Amino acid sequence: MKKSIFFSGMAALLLASCAGNSEQNKINEDSLKIADLTAEYEEATNFNDSLMLLMGDIYTGLDSINTQEGLLYNMGTGDNADRRAEIRRNLSSIKARLAANRQLLATMEAKVKAAGNENSVQAKTIAQLRQHIESQDAKIAQLESDLSQAKGQIEDLNNQVAETEEQVKIETAAKEEAQAATVAAENEANTVYYAIGSNKELKNKGLLEKKFLGATKVLKGNFDASYFVTADKRTLKSIPTNAKSIKIWTNMPEGSYRIVGEKNGPKTVEITDPAKFWSLANHLIIQTN
Repeated sequence: MKKSIFFSGMAALLLASCAGNSEQNKINEDSLKIADLTAEYEEATNFNDSLMLLMGDIYTGLDSINTQEGLLYNMGTGDNADRRAEIRRNLSSIKARLAANRQLLATMEAKVKAAGNENSVQAKTIAQLRQHIESQDAKIAQLESDLSQAKGQIEDLNNQVAETEEQVKIETAAKEEAQAATVAAENEANTVYYAIGSNKELKNKGLLEKKFLGATKVLKGNFDASYFVTADKRTLKSIPTNAKSIKIWTNMPEGSYRIVGEKNGPKTVEITDPAKFWSLANHLIIQTN
């Protein structure tokens, strides 16, 4: 009877021990599953976080491209080489960032495919982001093309401006030359000469010539032109002689001048009508006595 009770107790203990081991094994298995699930969750969370960060960076790149586009199209028609160079540097930086994002996106896409989740939200998001990157690449290429075209247009405009400026210089020079020629011709047309001297001085200079029993001739032969004073008939109003008695040898129209001065004082020839006075000759000879 005692033996029977002993073996029964031992069996109960063995059964209890086996039951405990089975329960512990189940707990251990559940713990491993929980740990795997936790790791998978953390990996998925990290993947999604990375995807969201990448998405934010891509959209930031789009904003940057739009900013450069605004800078390019608001430069105006003038040549702004510094602004164009700045835009080109910014676009190069954006392209480098897009290239890095494209590589990261390819890595993430490979992970999604390896996990067998091609139709997951992650896969669709990655495909949309790839389209955004391709769209931004195309926009950058267009902006770079527009930059080159803008430079060419500006160079053409600069060439046109240079040609116009050169043409203006030529036309201005021709106009100034014509004006100078006109002024010179006008000044020459209004240039007059007068000489004042005694009878002997005037004869010595060849201005008067009188032969024996002949009439006195005025400026008929070679004469000393340097003896004359050059003047402008537009401004010449009077000619002081410093002589008490004078005689005008050249044929100056009456009524176009008068001789003024005190009876015994020096005389002055006043020209009252310049156009008429110089109408017959542009040389005036005054003899002092």
